[in-house]
Amino acid sequence: MKIWIKLFAATVIGILLGLFLPNTEGKTSEVFFQLSGYLIRVGRFILFPLVFFSLSLGVYELQMEKKTLKVYFRTFLYIVISSALAVIFGTLMVFLLSPQRIPIIIKQQEVIGFPTLREVIHSLFPTNLFNVIVSSGDYLLPIAFFAFFLGINLSFDKTVTRPVTHLLEALSRVFEHMNSLIMEIISLASIILAANMTFQLRLAEEISLFIQLVVTITAIILILVLGIYPLLFYLFSGKSNPYKGLYGSLAPALTGLVSGDTYFSITMLFRHGRENLGIPRKVNSTTFTAFALFGKAGTALVTAVSFIVILKSYSSLGITISQILWISLFSFLFSFITGPFPGTGVLITLSALCGLYGKGLEEGYLILQPILPLLISLSVFLDIITTSLVSVLITKHEGLFKDPPPEDFV
Repeated sequence: MKIWIKLFAATVIGILLGLFLPNTEGKTSEVFFQLSGYLIRVGRFILFPLVFFSLSLGVYELQMEKKTLKVYFRTFLYIVISSALAVIFGTLMVFLLSPQRIPIIIKQQEVIGFPTLREVIHSLFPTNLFNVIVSSGDYLLPIAFFAFFLGINLSFDKTVTRPVTHLLEALSRVFEHMNSLIMEIISLASIILAANMTFQLRLAEEISLFIQLVVTITAIILILVLGIYPLLFYLFSGKSNPYKGLYGSLAPALTGLVSGDTYFSITMLFRHGRENLGIPRKVNSTTFTAFALFGKAGTALVTAVSFIVILKSYSSLGITISQILWISLFSFLFSFITGPFPGTGVLITLSALCGLYGKGLEEGYLILQPILPLLISLSVFLDIITTSLVSVLITKHEGLFKDPPPEDFV
């Protein structure tokens, strides 16, 4: 049975459990919340070594084919374009659909900040390089940077480095196999993730106040995924069928939707990169890692739309053109620095945006607290779809695409 079918069935079962299981004194929801945390840890368990060995070898292989600069340039170009497209489209659509204002809730909470430039530099260049390998597991950038640096230094003398590349090849395959086993387990255990998400929404206070916002964001994402993305993919990929790529990325997208965690979902995407999407390791190790760190089109879109609704809720005055441009710009910029927060991207960017805007709006993001888990999940869903289609597009541009038949999809 294909993984996406298992995931879909598990998601439906989980939603039903979340809707109808009795929540005796809050114990049932607490159990599902705890189990979901453990399950996400299991899903992330293999990601860092998988990225390290695959990316090191992938960079080396791109170096040998003289494609490193092209692939990385295209990857970061598409990251910028996709985030800009998502913000612009989301901003236009939220004014067209115009969801209702949300009553203001007065709460106090410390504004969450991004890591400083100094902290980022220290993480990339610790006094002891091996500290990168034993990092906490919350930030993928240091290990990815080390892997890239290792990969570009394997091509100076193939005779000298051949044993290292053979070792990397073997370890990459071993961790890919381990990842496949874990993803098979996760596809069924996602019952717990879906049930936890449903419990959180079911227990949220006055959830009806947020229905219009959720429907608006969902509609914008579906139009983008089923209409705008396929059209652009068709035009820029030599008139290839875009829906085949969407079908091939169903399982990672569903994983993103039920987990709301980028690292967890990227691990599932690694499982499907070659078999479903036809992306060789030398490309997917680069694109998947870069998008996990910087390519947050979904986060940018959900942040922009949500902040506009927050601003409308706090002010009876209309939103000016300058405010729209400000919201769009900072939603776009903040999306690139959410790498250290794979499971809370929208919360972090909304908190930072409210804090930067000021004018009594510092805690404004708290009015969306009841539906923040769902907003985060929707953003990760779009992030994963964007990563999949852009990765296929880059592979096609570089002439490395191998078109797998749908019947062979995992």
